[in-house]
Amino acid sequence: MPQYRRFTADDAIQFANQHSELFGEHSKLTAVSFGDNHMNQVFRVKNQFNTSLIVKQALPFARGLSDRWPLTLDRSRLEAQALLNFSKAAPLRVVEVLHYDPELAAILMEDLDHLVLLSSALNEGRQYQKLGVQVAEFVANSSFANSDFALDLSAKKSRQIQFLNPEPLQISEDLLLNDPFSNNERNQIDASLYPLAQHLWLDEQLQAKVAALAASFRSKPQTLLHGDLTSRSIFVTADDLKVIDAEFSGFGPIGLDAGLFVGSLMLHYCLTPALQPDVIKARDQQNYLHNQIKLFWQQFQQQFLENCRQQCRDPLFGNELYQKQFVADILHDLTGFAGCELIRQIIGTFKAPALATIQSPAVRLQVCQHALTLGQRLILQHQQANTIDQLLSWLPTGSAQ
Repeated sequence: MPQYRRFTADDAIQFANQHSELFGEHSKLTAVSFGDNHMNQVFRVKNQFNTSLIVKQALPFARGLSDRWPLTLDRSRLEAQALLNFSKAAPLRVVEVLHYDPELAAILMEDLDHLVLLSSALNEGRQYQKLGVQVAEFVANSSFANSDFALDLSAKKSRQIQFLNPEPLQISEDLLLNDPFSNNERNQIDASLYPLAQHLWLDEQLQAKVAALAASFRSKPQTLLHGDLTSRSIFVTADDLKVIDAEFSGFGPIGLDAGLFVGSLMLHYCLTPALQPDVIKARDQQNYLHNQIKLFWQQFQQQFLENCRQQCRDPLFGNELYQKQFVADILHDLTGFAGCELIRQIIGTFKAPALATIQSPAVRLQVCQHALTLGQRLILQHQQANTIDQLLSWLPTGSAQ
């Protein structure tokens, strides 16, 4: 059994060629390292006919991150198994895992170079009309398949043990629920935002709501989560969508994945007027994002409840009134976690990269103010959020020009 070593390009070529029949005996293979990743290295292995695969290898350290976050290489196995798990529940919506080696902490996957990264596409003002429905399909089906509705007690507990992933989950908790709400040295805050940030740090009501969300994150193991379901973990075309990067997977509240996705779309909504100089096009893009959030929730709610009606295995959870209340509670969690994601992207350790592309300090400040104000409201009122229209009514109406 091979011992761990950090791959070179030649190692990536050998790994891809050994574990796939895609290339053929006479292929001339090259490998290029790409991506700016703190926890992994990623290679694209390609032959002379431009047929390619991706090799992703976990690193035994987190480049540029806190010493508080030690990492085990076992997270590579957990990511591969999570992607395989999700692909059974939502087979059309997950990147295909071809092979993984737990000793080398390496995964061989299909190459999604025919798709585009959702975050980049939305920053450019592109629109994908199936986006909300397709992400809802992934979240509803994958979360149901790993929930109490689909698994008996023994199977659920066994799966929780299988996907025990404490180190990445600690990073998630710190980045989303701890650092942005305290004067932490890891935060990246523009001087102009300090007054707003300090207001968040000193708001006792806000801190109490964040603590409640943190308790939910820790102690509500409703399903196996993707854990980082933002626009930077989704590849799209007009008809296709694939989810990648499940290394932060673990059991937690269903509203986390849903909230991260909605929060990332809300951030794009706040960014749009600053990234799109044409006022009419900017308004159209915001309307598009507004509608995709609504479609996401409507489709998720419909699909999850339909799964409950048709596939619920435990009579204890077969009551329709309970199922509807369960989904209503997901909306509450979604709202709060969406607010946390907005605030994290503005003053957290890894800010939204698009902010750096806004040339005007005044416009950038206005975008940040809108996002922080919206995030704060979502957190403070997350338990009162009863409809998706209520959430959408809180989106800012001012424009940044």
